[in-house]
Amino acid sequence: MVEKMKYISITGHISSMNHVVSRYLSRYDIQLEAAPHYPGQMEPFTNVNPYSQTLEKAANFLEVLGSAPALHVPMSGGQAVNMVEAAHLAYEQRSDSLRQLEELRKAIGVYIHRLQPFEDFDAPLNLMESLAFIHHRFGRMPISHFRQYETFLYDDEKILVQVCSRNKDFAWVVYFTPMINKDTVDAVFSSLHFEAIPLIAPGDSEKSYPPDLLTYWRGRHVAIEIEIKSLTQQSLEEAIGSKERLCIACEKVQALYAAFDVKKHAALSRGRRIFTFVGWMAERDAAALESEIDSDNLVMFSRYGETADAPPIRLKNPPIIRQFEFFTRLYGLPAYGEIDPTPLLAVTYTLLFGLMFGDVGHGLTLALLGLYIHFGMGKPLGGILAVVGGASVVFGFLYGSIFGFEDVLPALWRRPMADIAGTLLFAVGVGVGLIVLSMCLHMYNAAKKRRFGDLLFGANGVAGLLFYSAVLWLAYRAFFSGYGPSMPTALLAMLPLLFVAFKRPIMGLIERQGGQDAGDFEFNVRTAGMSVFNTIIE
Repeated sequence: MVEKMKYISITGHISSMNHVVSRYLSRYDIQLEAAPHYPGQMEPFTNVNPYSQTLEKAANFLEVLGSAPALHVPMSGGQAVNMVEAAHLAYEQRSDSLRQLEELRKAIGVYIHRLQPFEDFDAPLNLMESLAFIHHRFGRMPISHFRQYETFLYDDEKILVQVCSRNKDFAWVVYFTPMINKDTVDAVFSSLHFEAIPLIAPGDSEKSYPPDLLTYWRGRHVAIEIEIKSLTQQSLEEAIGSKERLCIACEKVQALYAAFDVKKHAALSRGRRIFTFVGWMAERDAAALESEIDSDNLVMFSRYGETADAPPIRLKNPPIIRQFEFFTRLYGLPAYGEIDPTPLLAVTYTLLFGLMFGDVGHGLTLALLGLYIHFGMGKPLGGILAVVGGASVVFGFLYGSIFGFEDVLPALWRRPMADIAGTLLFAVGVGVGLIVLSMCLHMYNAAKKRRFGDLLFGANGVAGLLFYSAVLWLAYRAFFSGYGPSMPTALLAMLPLLFVAFKRPIMGLIERQGGQDAGDFEFNVRTAGMSVFNTIIE
């Protein structure tokens, strides 16, 4: 369902702003908006966040040390900032051996990045460096210039090129040529925007083939990272005395930065004595916040109805249905006050998937895979896959099918392949029911939004539903009773389509007493033709 929202404001003296941020704004789910600014009366809060520089240092430490332990350590904001700054100073004065390791790690990372495109090159690099009469170069060139090489130079006997890898932008190649042609061939490839890539290793290695070199240096890179992390923790513990307290201080700094960053939504009165926060929150949460602030003498709370601005759309559904909000957001959220299609989507999508893919074995496989993706990888599609997989299992028992075999389990309902005609008719009936249901939901939304033109004369309104029902009735009589539609009956069935086609001029005539014109006749005719075409196609 689309949750009802309320527009609220929180006002107080500037000295109580930190109190409001920590006690209310950090605990309640409020979508803050920029408070209205009136020159000379209300001005935006423009103070620079004082924790910006310390935040970057804290983030670097947390990346090295890991997250803070679940301990409660009393620590003020000033103590946290001082501890992070002291730790950063100690880290800047770290030993030369640690600096050398960091430089080696960086060099190895650059070498791995250069060598990776040539991983499939099957030749020892040290042997190639010892060639006296053959000149070679590793590098890359834009894919457009590589195609020029293939067109004009591919058959040149003085040049041998091996493509190691390519993507949509570049081709990584190594070319060979006799040493006597070195300068000429280098000039040709330079004109093709060839970029030479030196593959000089950052250290000694017994390996020579690119795949072996990559495996070796990737292992060295990981080992050096572990050693750097260990030495960093050791140096910080010597300077600070407690890694756990430093982690807690870093997370405290992050919280302070986030809390101060909230203040940018505030507006300040002239003289910067009074602040105001405005935003949207759920109606139930707004009532709870109002009752809590009533007993707070430092703050004043105001709750308004819907403003001229459209409220933010927030969907509220049970957990199993909430998974399908992924599809709702993919196709567009409903307008505020309209029906949330997610519950209907969840039910119909699950049932249709089970109807079309009913199989115990395949469904169970999908369900287990979905649970792994949802809980193991945190992907929203995993929950959907688990639900539809469960539906597939249920219908698999109804169909008596397991891994495509229909002679192992008894069918609790029917076997679709044994009655194909009945299966097709059932599918058509389900489709008709879904279309009619969607039309009814559209009419409900139109009535709720007071869009009476769409309600009465829209393709998905009353006129469209009558036309669709008439077509279904004529099709039923033709296929099952053998009676074709007569001319009067066909014309009568087409009558609702005329209302759909001429919805705009009809609404113009109805609203003419309000001073609105029905519009240009030629434009109305063209619009009517397009409406008829779209309605028939749909």
